[in-house]
Amino acid sequence: MSISSISGSYGGYSAPMHGPNCQCPACQALRSQAAPVSGAGNAAAPQTANAAAPASAGDKTGGDASGQNGSGNAQTAQQTNAAAPKAPDGKPLNDAQQKEVEELKSRDTDVRRHEAAHQAAGGALAGAASFTYQQGPDGRQYAIGGEVPIRLSQGHTPQETIQNAQTVRAAALAPSDPSGQDRAVAAEASQMEQQARSQLLQQQNGNQNLSPLQKMQQASAPAGSQQAKGGNVDTYA
Repeated sequence: MSISSISGSYGGYSAPMHGPNCQCPACQALRSQAAPVSGAGNAAAPQTANAAAPASAGDKTGGDASGQNGSGNAQTAQQTNAAAPKAPDGKPLNDAQQKEVEELKSRDTDVRRHEAAHQAAGGALAGAASFTYQQGPDGRQYAIGGEVPIRLSQGHTPQETIQNAQTVRAAALAPSDPSGQDRAVAAEASQMEQQARSQLLQQQNGNQNLSPLQKMQQASAPAGSQQAKGGNVDTYA
């Protein structure tokens, strides 16, 4: 309702005098009622401005996060460079040298796994592994070959010889990639086993013609020692 729409007279004031400067009680009351509306509108404006402030704070947070990510990436890059293989003089290796180091590491792992398989299967008949080394561009020594000595020996009895031969054959063929020499040792062990089985068969056939007393004497007689045959499980190749 606008002030100019009021008609009639009030308190001795005539209608034409009503307006923005009118001092009648009705105009003053209307002006006092209209003032808070304008103030409320002005109060709403700061709230809107304040509501936009968090967006600016969010931008700052995003900037901080981006800076932290950048610092983290730089730190990771420094750690990677520090862990990269280097030459004995501390200089970084070129691509070809790094590739050579990786190949030597892989070779070293394969060699040690190969010889460990020989040792594990050979048991008491296997000796300690020995290795051939090569120095890499980084100055470290890498195993590129190895061998495990193993006794391919006859036992005191055919049965013991058979058992030894079977152990040696299993040790020679234990790696997943036995070499030519490994297979040669396994073949030699198989031949020894066949000979021991023939001796055992002969003994069993001969015992059938012996008297019980002769069998007892033969069983109690000390077993003759046989000269041992030696063989090495092959150098890794």
